[in-house]
Amino acid sequence: MNSHVPATNNVSVAAAVFRFSWLYILAAIAVMVIALALEAFFQLDLSKNSFFGVAPLMAAAMGTGNYYATRTGTKPSGAKAWLIALISFALSLAFNLAVILGFVFLTDSWQKLGLPSTFRLRGEEQWLVPLVLGVLFLFFVALTRLFLWTGANPVVKKQRKDATGVF
Repeated sequence: MNSHVPATNNVSVAAAVFRFSWLYILAAIAVMVIALALEAFFQLDLSKNSFFGVAPLMAAAMGTGNYYATRTGTKPSGAKAWLIALISFALSLAFNLAVILGFVFLTDSWQKLGLPSTFRLRGEEQWLVPLVLGVLFLFFVALTRLFLWTGANPVVKKQRKDATGVF
C-alpha cells in the first residue's frame, strides 16, 4: 500500500508550525518516558545528558520537514523555512519555560530560589548575558532550520529517484 500523498505545492506556515508543535510535545513526552525508564531499569542517570534536550527539537523539526516535502515535493527554503524555524523554536522555548516554571511553582522550589528581584545582573560583564542568550537563540533557530532540511531531504531524493529513475 502506497501512503504517498500527492504534492499540493501548498503548506502554510501555520500548518507547518502546528505540525511542529504537536510533534514537539509528543517527542518531549517520549524523551521523558525513555529517560525515566532508563533510570528505573538500568540505573542510568541522564540528568546531565544535553542531547535529551535537543532530541524533541530534532524529532519535531525533522517530522515537519518530512511533512512539508511530502506535501509540496520540495525542501523548505528561503524566508518561509526561516520563518517556520523561528516560530517553531520560539514556541518550543515557551513550552519549555512554561513546564519549568510550572514545576518550580508546583513543587515550592521557588522558595529555595529566592525572589526574582535577587537575580539582578551586577558587574562590568552584565552586557555579556543578553549577548550570549541572543547568540544561543539564533543558534537554535539555525539548528531548527537545519533539522527541517534534514527531514525533507530523504523525501525529495526519493521523489526525484521515483520520477527519473536516477539518484
